[in-house]
Parts: sequence; C-alpha cells; structure tokens
Amino acid sequence: MIRYFLIWALIGTLYADDVHLESSIFTTIVQSVTKKTRPQVFIYKKIASVTKYPNTLKIVKECALADIVLLSSIEDIPKGCEGKLLFGSRYKHLKNPHVIGAFFWQKGRPNILFYKNRLEKYRIVLDKSYDK
Repeated sequence: MIRYFLIWALIGTLYADDVHLESSIFTTIVQSVTKKTRPQVFIYKKIASVTKYPNTLKIVKECALADIVLLSSIEDIPKGCEGKLLFGSRYKHLKNPHVIGAFFWQKGRPNILFYKNRLEKYRIVLDKSYDK
C-alpha cells in the first residue's frame, strides 16, 4: 500500500513540474510575441498550466481587452477575438490560418512552432532564440 502511495506521489510531483514548466514557456512566448512585460491574455477554454501559475500574465475575462488569445480549442472562438493574436496549445490549431503559432508536447518534449508569414502579417519579430 505504501508503495502505491509513493508511486502516486512521485507521479503527482512530476506532473506539477511539467505544469509549472509549461506555464513558464507560455509566459515567455506571450511576452516575446506581444513585447510587453505584463501582457493581457484571454484564455479560450481553460489551459490548466496558465491559470494555475499565471506568473506575470494578466488574465482578462473579455477577448476585446486581450493582447493575445491562448487557445485550448479552435472551435467557436468568441466574436470579440477577431483581429487578435491567436496562439494555440495543440498542433492541430496551426491548421487555422489566424493562429500565429502553437506550443504543444510531442513524445514528451515541448515543441513551439510559428508560421513566419503569419508573424509578418502582425509585424512580429521574435528573438534569435526562436530560430531553432
């Protein structure tokens, strides 16, 4: 019984670290894209890591107030989000031509993808650290 508890506790600890890492990555991406130290973010359909560890992001309740919109679902995006920067949390979100990039996990590794032409449309220039 103690063995199962220890395994469960270890898995919980590892998951918490991944959630904190994911939150930090989202924060870094949002700050790089918006060029703001405390950007206003609208989260469409909850992203657990960002809501649990918001760091320096200011989470707003209306899309019209946001600098950027983080998506966990691409379906039925609210009407106030037209013209806003959209950033996905899944690879499939990149199929939408309005999404500038996505952060997702693949085979246990974090992946960040941006489309250059979509960044150019919004006149976004990323640091050299995103070149890889």
